[in-house]
Amino acid sequence: MKELRNLIGVSFKELEELLWTAMRREFSKVLASILERLDDWLKEHLDPKRYEVKGRETRGLVSLLGDDLTFKRRRYLDKQTGAYCYGLDEALELPDRERVSPGMKSIILTQAVTTNSYRKAAESVERVVGFRAVSHETVRQVVKSVGAGVEAAIAASLEAPEGKRKVRILFAEVDSLYIPLQRGAKRHVEEKVITLHEGWTPRYPGSSEYRLVEPKQFRTVASDFWEAASRFAYSHYDIDEHTIVVLNGDRASWIRKGVDYFPNVLYQFDRWHLRRDLRRLFAKQDKVRNRLLAALDADDATGATFIAAFAEALKVLDGEKRKEAERLLKDLASMPEAIVDYRKRLEARGVCVDGLRGMGAAEGQMDRFSDRMKGGRSWSVAGAAAMMEILCARHNGWFGNLLARLEAICAKHLKAPVSLKAAATEAAKSVMRGLSIGMKQGGTPICHAGRTASGGLSHLMHRINESGMTVRA
Repeated sequence: MKELRNLIGVSFKELEELLWTAMRREFSKVLASILERLDDWLKEHLDPKRYEVKGRETRGLVSLLGDDLTFKRRRYLDKQTGAYCYGLDEALELPDRERVSPGMKSIILTQAVTTNSYRKAAESVERVVGFRAVSHETVRQVVKSVGAGVEAAIAASLEAPEGKRKVRILFAEVDSLYIPLQRGAKRHVEEKVITLHEGWTPRYPGSSEYRLVEPKQFRTVASDFWEAASRFAYSHYDIDEHTIVVLNGDRASWIRKGVDYFPNVLYQFDRWHLRRDLRRLFAKQDKVRNRLLAALDADDATGATFIAAFAEALKVLDGEKRKEAERLLKDLASMPEAIVDYRKRLEARGVCVDGLRGMGAAEGQMDRFSDRMKGGRSWSVAGAAAMMEILCARHNGWFGNLLARLEAICAKHLKAPVSLKAAATEAAKSVMRGLSIGMKQGGTPICHAGRTASGGLSHLMHRINESGMTVRA
């Protein structure tokens, strides 16, 4: 076996890498040729009374096939608008002035959100595509560009929200994340996030774990959070007085304002945060703490039982903890019903609560952002916003079609005939027919040596030729 390996002189891995490099370079040339043929086709089919050719210019792209994709395409003057454009770029929805192809951009975005730095993202892209495709600065620019595009597209969709989906109960869980900034007087930026969902379903049949149904996330740093967040909700759902909106959040005043934006809303103090505060305040009073936690779970639909139990429990505290607990009690007493599990309040209204679970998704959802945005990293305001938008898009399940969505919204179409796709297919076939890819063709003389003289090899080669596995001259 060792002698056979020495005879071949190459391992499978080396052969695979050599062939991949050769094929990648060859197909990069093929793609360039197809693009130029399409540009010729466009010239023949665009209205010459409107579009005047003003020469040809070279464009270079980093694509999945390599960093050397270059092709020429025509520049036009649109006599109707007075603007200049590249017909091929716009017909193929290829954004102007971008150095990275849409396919490569998809890989860059995936690596940017799944690694913990732009530098590692660039290294990961290299491992995926097999060549040094982009620098960490290119990754950063792609994230900023796409993030800004997503933000603009969402803002446009919120101008006249017309959600069509009807649900009986809509859940809205709200929290914020403080992201460290790189420079300047401002040390942090507060990103406010709302997670909308329709309830819970088992992660898989028979599972004890659950996932959210139709989760959607929206973020902003705007001070008037609910003006934008409510529009986001109304852009997806047809919300009226029959739609119960269950709003879960901590006791922050900006979160409570959400009750003013929906006609039928139940506000709930986040019980995970409340339990955490009680455990901390009564850390050394186990019996009192346990009675409070039991009262929290056993309360009626008004919250009065828990408020009374909390007021009694203050007697065991003193000093700063007593003052903090009094502030908490005063805050809770201002909305006592919000202490009670929303399911009890719904049952009191006669609403079926089968399948509904305790709230608290916001905390887990924010951890998904925190893993990428914090951990010793710092950001520019624009960079943080862009990455948060892309993370939202990923969590919303848009990620696979993110670029297509952006291009559909933002691209300027030339209204070229729909047969552009057919022209592309024909151009590809035409180029491939004339492509040899350096493959040598020839006969197999051993086939004519006779079965005995060849030690059976002639019979083997005849069988291979008959199977179509060889290319004959």
